Amino acid sequence: MANVVPGAKIPCRVARTLDVGDFSMLHQLLWFNMAIHSNSEYGKKTWFKERSLAGPIIFTVVDGLMHNADTLAELLEKDGYEIYAYIGIDNVKITTPVLFGDTLRAEAEVVALNPTKKPDMFIFQYKGRGFNQRDQQVIEYQTTMMVKKKE
Repeated sequence: MANVVPGAKIPCRVARTLDVGDFSMLHQLLWFNMAIHSNSEYGKKTWFKERSLAGPIIFTVVDGLMHNADTLAELLEKDGYEIYAYIGIDNVKITTPVLFGDTLRAEAEVVALNPTKKPDMFIFQYKGRGFNQRDQQVIEYQTTMMVKKKE
């Protein structure tokens, strides 16, 4: 039975609690230093009442959880595919702020696996979602990858 079919759930085995050190490191590394993300006094005046994690960083953490421990690679490998290239991300929606101490987990499902002009290459798409410890969705997006059929 095929594993990489539309609607198939992609398991994610890890979650990650984000603390102040994570926020500082990620914002400095990725250059998201706007006041809402880097200035605690400014953050106190927002409706969050503290600094929040930048949206693109939320994506980075959640999609990283999907790829942690090669979860995605293992699913593809069961059907004889390997990841060849990360092509793009579409329809990113940040739906809830991520704050200090939030624990994020990821869920995903297969959207499509379509052939290309090359017989051993396929376009693989999955829809990713991230949730906090209160099961509130914090992000959703769709990822497109090129995968190669192993010989």
